[in-house]
Amino acid sequence: MVKITTLIDNYAMPGTDLESEHGFSCFVETNQVRILFDTGKDGAFIRNAEKLGIDLGTIDHLVISHAHYDHGGGVVPLLETFSLPTLSLWTGKKFSLAKYADEEDGMRYLGLDFDARYAFGKQVMWHTVCNDTVMIHPGIWLVSGFDRIHPIEQPNPRFVIEEEGVRKIDTFCDEIALVIDTPQGLVLIVGCSHPGILNILDSVRSRFSKPLYALMGGIHLFDASPERRDTVVRDLIERSIPRLGASHCTGDEAANMLSERYPGYFPNMSGTVTMIG
Repeated sequence: MVKITTLIDNYAMPGTDLESEHGFSCFVETNQVRILFDTGKDGAFIRNAEKLGIDLGTIDHLVISHAHYDHGGGVVPLLETFSLPTLSLWTGKKFSLAKYADEEDGMRYLGLDFDARYAFGKQVMWHTVCNDTVMIHPGIWLVSGFDRIHPIEQPNPRFVIEEEGVRKIDTFCDEIALVIDTPQGLVLIVGCSHPGILNILDSVRSRFSKPLYALMGGIHLFDASPERRDTVVRDLIERSIPRLGASHCTGDEAANMLSERYPGYFPNMSGTVTMIG
């Protein structure tokens, strides 16, 4: 049995006192391992976890999908709140490069406030996902290096990365996703899907023989062109993944389209609990 609890999202479950923010974090539990996937932008996910009866002091692995503040901004609050001397932190290639948004009034920093020295000072084992597919526990993998095969999913020129003093369009080579094997099929958890959710899905399909049972997390369509948004939504519907819990950066328009036209869609927000297995 796999239990996935969304700790923070842009929206919170109605009728609860859970917090929401522009960010994403979820807690994955099996009988053998506990994984925290992303941390939102600050400590709100910690307060929500406490309200939900989740002890974050028990996590074995911390996965940060990419180096944006709304996914890794809670790392410092986590490490300042809990003692986690056996924690493994997983990030993608070039995670440490500075990230920005190119906006009308200039460059806005989108990156994080911790580095390797800070993590090592907290006795955290920091691992870089160097291969396209890495098993971190039996039946659980991190995937990266996604094949860019869908022309509609081009990098957004608004996102910029600085490497060796040069700023250029961010292709998000640091982005990683989580794949979990279950009796029903594979579960794919994504952070923002900046490389393109269709590229991610087809990369996973090419590397695993088992079909997808569930897709959860952010599908970055809130600022996509109508053409890209409609193309991606139509493709997702045609794929008929049994369960789809889109959240965070998916955007209200795309979420509403999926809610109306996708039988397996479910709202995924702060407090959502998904049981699989």
